[in-house]
This record gives sequence, C-alpha cells and structure tokens, in this order.
Amino acid sequence: MKKKVIAGIICALAGITVLVLRNIAPWLFPLAAAVVSMMATYEINHALGIKNKLMKILTGIVSFAIPMCFGFRENILNLGAKLGLTLNPVYFFLLYGLLCFIIMIADFENIKFHDAAAVIVTTWGIPFAVTVLLYCNEIDKIFPNAGYGKHHGLFFILFVMFCAWITDAFAYFAGSFLGKHKLCPKVSPKKTVEGAIGGILGGVVSALVLYAIFDNLIFEAPHGKYLAVALVSAVLCALGMCGDLTFSVLKRNCGVKDFSNLVPGHGGVMDRFDSEVFVLIAFYSIINIFGVVF
Repeated sequence: MKKKVIAGIICALAGITVLVLRNIAPWLFPLAAAVVSMMATYEINHALGIKNKLMKILTGIVSFAIPMCFGFRENILNLGAKLGLTLNPVYFFLLYGLLCFIIMIADFENIKFHDAAAVIVTTWGIPFAVTVLLYCNEIDKIFPNAGYGKHHGLFFILFVMFCAWITDAFAYFAGSFLGKHKLCPKVSPKKTVEGAIGGILGGVVSALVLYAIFDNLIFEAPHGKYLAVALVSAVLCALGMCGDLTFSVLKRNCGVKDFSNLVPGHGGVMDRFDSEVFVLIAFYSIINIFGVVF
C-alpha cells in the first residue's frame, strides 16, 4: 500500500508539473504525451505477444511520433514547404499500416493477420487519443471563432480527465458500499450496476463543479452552458467505463492481470489510461460534430 501511495503521488506531481509548464515550455507537453503514447502502445503489444523486432521498433517510433507531429505540425509543414514536399504526417502513418502487413508476409510464421491488425489499430488509436489532450490545450486556436478563451484549454484537459478518472473512483466506492448486481461478470467480476450508476453520477457532478469554478472565476466571460456540460459528461463517463471494460477484455484474452508493473500498485501506463482512451476519442468526435461550446 505504501508503494502504491508513493507511486500515485509521484505520477500526480509529474502530471501537474506538465500541466503547469505546458505553455511556458511548449515542447514539454508534446514530449510527455509522446512518451505516454509510446509506453502504452508498447505495453499492449507486449501483452499481445508481438515478438518481431522490426515491427516493435516501428510501432515505438510511430506511437511516439504522432503526438510530436501534432505538437510541432507547423514546423513540419514549413519544412515541407521549403523542400517543395507535402510533409503531411498522416500519409506516413498510413504507409506504416501497409508496412506492418509487409512485415507480416515476411514473418508469417510468427505474425498472424490478427496480430498485425491489432498492432496497427493500437498504434493509431492510442497515440491519437493521447494527442487529443494536445488538441484540447489549443482549442482556442483551432476554433478561433467559437468563443473559446485562453483558459478553455486547461478546462477541457481537466474535464476529460474528470470524466474518466473521477468516474472510476466514484464507481469503485459506490460499488464497494452499494454493489449487488454484477455489470459484466465474465469480463470484470467486481464491477456492479450500482457502481456504474454511482460512477456516472459522481463524474457528472464533478464535471459540473469544475465547470462552475471555471465559468464563474476563470473564464474571460461566463458561458453558462451547464446543460451541455451535464449531457456531454454523462456520455463521456459512460463511454469511459466501456473503455475500461474493453481493455479488461483485452487483458483476459492475453491472459494478463495488468499490462505491466511499471507503476507499483497501479499496473502499467495503459492500466491507468484505459478509460481515458474512449473518453478522449469521443470528446474529439462530439466537439467536432456538434460544435459544442462550453
């Protein structure tokens, strides 16, 4: 327990440091996101039993590069313009998918089709989800006419974290004290319907409190979009639980309890980030499809 608490405090302090310095040292946030992305992707591929060294190296490079390319996208595009090339990273990431299948052909005795497909999905999906945090931080620049101010970046980063991690905490306590009906016993025997309801309610209330603080004390001008916050947070909290269960299925399929033991008492990076993946991807989709303005 002592190691778990200490590890949790260290991780929390590291995260707070990155958030505080994200605009003071612009390179730090993309770098931190890239490291998290690479470590999470490595853990999943290790659990899947991927042994081909070339595929593992390429996966590590791509999963690190996706957040970095977003963080330094203007520099990359400017370099391409000077060289007379279209250096859009998306093209290279698509070619990476083709290359994985070529590696599968060359090493077909050790790499099955589902292995290559899982590696590609993981190497695209996890880094993209992590990159959404960088996207949130620049929301006022990405949507300059949507009413976002300079403090919306921090709000959205905290908002998606609340919808994932605080929901998990409330679900744990609600399930521990009130849980009677199993939610998905074959996937995660300890999760209960009561815990899920408590998690969503706790996540929504926490998101509303966070929004109230920003809306009344921090935002340049109050927005008062409490209904939108409640609806979006409810959806994200529910999807965060789906993310948790999805990666629980993956761990069961791979026969592992945790993705790694990197963080004592907490498992690996992916064990702490499983629900966040679904939350981030869903948030990105919602804010672009519906143009939600908080």
